[in-house]
Amino acid sequence: DGKGMRRQSQALGTDSEGGTLAMKAAMHDHGAISDGGLVDPPPVDNDQEHRLKSNGVTRHIILIRHAQYDESYYTFGQLTDLGRRQSDLTGKRLAEMLNGVDDTFGPCEISAIHVSRETPARETAEIISQHLPNVIQTEPDYLLDEGFPAQIIPIRHGLDIEQEMDEDHGRIEEAYHKYFWREDELNYPSNEHAVETNGDGDEHSSPQSQHRFEVIVGHGNVIRYFFCRALQLPPEAWLRLSLFNCSLTYLMIKPNGIVSCRLLGDIGHLG
Repeated sequence: DGKGMRRQSQALGTDSEGGTLAMKAAMHDHGAISDGGLVDPPPVDNDQEHRLKSNGVTRHIILIRHAQYDESYYTFGQLTDLGRRQSDLTGKRLAEMLNGVDDTFGPCEISAIHVSRETPARETAEIISQHLPNVIQTEPDYLLDEGFPAQIIPIRHGLDIEQEMDEDHGRIEEAYHKYFWREDELNYPSNEHAVETNGDGDEHSSPQSQHRFEVIVGHGNVIRYFFCRALQLPPEAWLRLSLFNCSLTYLMIKPNGIVSCRLLGDIGHLG
């Protein structure tokens, strides 16, 4: 909540050595990302692994921290004028990314915009959506609400988050499993008659490479935790990262389970 967020901001300069909290996260079913952060690869032979790399579906997750909001309230307030401007510029940047520059680099298609229930995130997503009129905005998801996702190393004296962390960790970890998973099915042409000819002149079905994009508009703590988990970094390191309002963090999940980061906290579009 707003009070907890203020306690966090007041204690950011008090680093000291500290211990860790053993964290156990329930494993998702086949296709989810494991506790280590890497998407669990399926038991496949070399040929199937090659087909997944060449013709599987790659998922692109673009994480956006909400714009600036009025902090004079106890809880999250509405966006400021600057926040609305930040959201507008972010929507324009996403539209540029999706339109692409030529046939080789674009266009791309966003399947959905997901958002938390908090006011700044919802208002940011609404403004961004004006630049993406054909993209579905899903119902606000409480799993994406702000919170304290994990213990902090080094510990911060004066930052007592144990109760909030106990309340928030399970929910945020559930959100991680909900949105971070690999697409391990091959993508074949929608036209059942689409074929290609091999070197022997035989015709066979031709899988197609495909990329699917999703946007999540949420909060700094949650995005930082997702970043650490997806890249197999210690989740307790989340508070060492810093994200500005309307920054873009871009993670790519390949069908063979490899996760990589293309952007972390990018704000070049706000200049």
